[in-house]
Amino acid sequence: MLRRIWLPLLGAGLLASVAHAEESRVAVQLSGIGALTCAHWRSTAATRAEGVVWILGFWSGLNYVAAASEQAQPKSNEKQVIAEVARICATDPSQVLASVTWAVYVDSSGR
Repeated sequence: MLRRIWLPLLGAGLLASVAHAEESRVAVQLSGIGALTCAHWRSTAATRAEGVVWILGFWSGLNYVAAASEQAQPKSNEKQVIAEVARICATDPSQVLASVTWAVYVDSSGR
């Protein structure tokens, strides 16, 4: 019973803090290329490939949490996800890749 209550609360807490996360620059322990900027991701063919793998893995992890907490998962396909992250990264290459991916996920979840 506790698990059924805890998971939705955790998910709701994560989604509720999205609007403030970018503003307050919360500290999140990140691993891999997701912790680096969009400019770094877009800098070479190798880093672009590494970033695509990271984005899709992160997206899958977010979907896992959404499913476990009985929340809706975005219906975006891989090409749409990468295209939207790339579009946003092109507008501000100084953004952290994880932050952009998170923003795209949240925006896609609301549709």
